[in-house]
Amino acid sequence: MLVLIPLILIFSLSSGVLILRNINTQINTLVTQVRAYSKLTAKPIGDTYSLYYESGYLKFAELTNQILALNPDIKKVQIISVTGEILFDSDQLINTQKPKTIAKEQDSQVVEKVKSNLRSESPSNGSNARPEQIIEPYFEDFGAHPFSVRYFVSYSSISENVFGTVTATMLLSLVFFVASIVLIISTVNKRILSPIEEVTRGAGKIRSGDLSYKIDVNTKDEVADLAAAVNQMAATLRKNIEDLKALDKLKDEFVFIASHNLRTPLTIIKGYTEKLLNEADLSVGAKKEIENMSQATGDLETITESLINLVALEKGKEPVLLSEVEITDLLRRTAEQFGEAASEKKISFIFEFPNQPLPKMRLDAGRISQAFANLIDNAIKFNKEGGKVIIKVEKNPKDVTVSIQDTGIGIRKEEQSKIFEKFHRATDTLRYDYEGVGLGLYLTRLIIQSHLGKIWIKSNLGEGTIFFVQLPFREV
Repeated sequence: MLVLIPLILIFSLSSGVLILRNINTQINTLVTQVRAYSKLTAKPIGDTYSLYYESGYLKFAELTNQILALNPDIKKVQIISVTGEILFDSDQLINTQKPKTIAKEQDSQVVEKVKSNLRSESPSNGSNARPEQIIEPYFEDFGAHPFSVRYFVSYSSISENVFGTVTATMLLSLVFFVASIVLIISTVNKRILSPIEEVTRGAGKIRSGDLSYKIDVNTKDEVADLAAAVNQMAATLRKNIEDLKALDKLKDEFVFIASHNLRTPLTIIKGYTEKLLNEADLSVGAKKEIENMSQATGDLETITESLINLVALEKGKEPVLLSEVEITDLLRRTAEQFGEAASEKKISFIFEFPNQPLPKMRLDAGRISQAFANLIDNAIKFNKEGGKVIIKVEKNPKDVTVSIQDTGIGIRKEEQSKIFEKFHRATDTLRYDYEGVGLGLYLTRLIIQSHLGKIWIKSNLGEGTIFFVQLPFREV
């Protein structure tokens, strides 16, 4: 207990010194900041006064308030002419109308400082002084000095922070005091602390993902029991992750096999419906029902193919079949596939291609066409009646950027980061009863990434969406 008395005295003394130094540091920092603020803002305040005070007082008041808000330690600003007139006082900003009267500065020393064209402080200009007023001369662009800006400095924030400073310093001293005691005790209890540190270190490694790490503690006490529990937890997590991976693999295999097995019956159903539609003696009602059946079969076939492509692209089961492709021709041909759908909504295509022919690119034509088809389909599907789809190509030194823009409903900002996720459909679009299961853009992203490209989006709600695709040139 007697050992603690000198420690308490030392920390009490150090706390007092720290408090005084902290307060002095705050004051010096405040003085430095207001000096820098006055130097940096005199010109903007003067320019704002010259431009807007007479012709647009509300604009002047708005800009001046913004400047004053940058430093709360400046309690007031005045603009004083070289003849001693107070042209502006920030206390007047509470009024929405420009003041009709101009006051006269009564302090002759202030007027003399304004006339001197020099910067000055009151009570003094010493580096260690605590100025209450700062006068900064304002010079027009051609050198004239019509007035100076006078800043009134407030030190009230220091007083307001004294309690916080004292509290923080005392707490800090208390922390050091406790740390000293802990340090003394730790030398005695090293046998207990070391195993705890080992458990903490092991838990950190396991938390960061190293589930193979094993905590080695052999103290045969509660700490050893804790280490064993953490090791068991890591082993359980490792097994659960392996089980989830196996389950994910089974899911992919099931989707792939089920989709493949659906192809044949769907092809047969589609063939029979097409044959039935060619029968001449069908009634109007029967023909309509068969057309609906054919449409539903086509939709199911599209979903089946999407699922097959999804598994193949995710697992890399199908290689990228590169060939030389003229990107602008591919875009035109892909857009032509949607001519009928665009005509139904009176949507027009606009192509903005470079005047000079682009060099051929090494692409998987089928996959890339599928990706662009998904984007064009969305541009039509989510467009407005009589809208536009703008397809633009830009050649860069190392790549080509394709943008597909619509004038449709747009996508909420919070949805844009999720738009390329699997099975995701933007919240707003659900209201429009659009078809699809949320795989199109996810597949598009996988296709673009398989070509070492990038895809991103820019959209404003109610104005439309632009999808950007960047594909690198590859050597032939």
